[in-house]
Amino acid sequence: MLKFLLPFLGLLFSLSSFAFSLSKTVYNNADLAFIKHEGNGAFDSYLSMDVRYAPVKELFKSVVKSERKELKTRGEAHITVITPVEYFEVLKSKVSMKEINEIAVKSSIQSSTFKVICLGKGALKNDETYFIVVNSMDLLQIRKKVQKLFETRGGTQGSFMAEHFFPHITLGFTTRDLHEADGVIKNDKSCMADIDIL
Repeated sequence: MLKFLLPFLGLLFSLSSFAFSLSKTVYNNADLAFIKHEGNGAFDSYLSMDVRYAPVKELFKSVVKSERKELKTRGEAHITVITPVEYFEVLKSKVSMKEINEIAVKSSIQSSTFKVICLGKGALKNDETYFIVVNSMDLLQIRKKVQKLFETRGGTQGSFMAEHFFPHITLGFTTRDLHEADGVIKNDKSCMADIDIL
């Protein structure tokens, strides 16, 4: 019986011990231009920090190889700081996207530091999404400044909470990206593997 199980156990072990790595150049983003995202649609306005794509692309390739499935990718990398839903449904009534962008520029958003926590995975039925979970006090501070301005203008306390923040870098997904509305929280509880920074 053990003789028949050994090949299966070997395959299982090799997949679970797959080593994921990411170049430390992922942290060097100060020279990337800050891109504004403004529009009239519900998903057109948001705040993000652009991240160097080349190292993220290499990790994406490793995930595709490890998971043995086709994944879609957007061909770029960023960390969303203010989501489209947060802006359109809450912040828009008191704070303009122009003002949020001004806060980001004054805070040197592209020089923000962050720490890679792990490789995360979320799923809903047959859909799956893979991402890099990160932590960033700098980006959290930008959210806190936005919250302060919002509440100073009469925004309802608790309707936008800076601390309700799950920073991540999306790698790829099977059909579509999954979000909090789908029940996917992209924090350290979603970790599927460690990432070595080289």
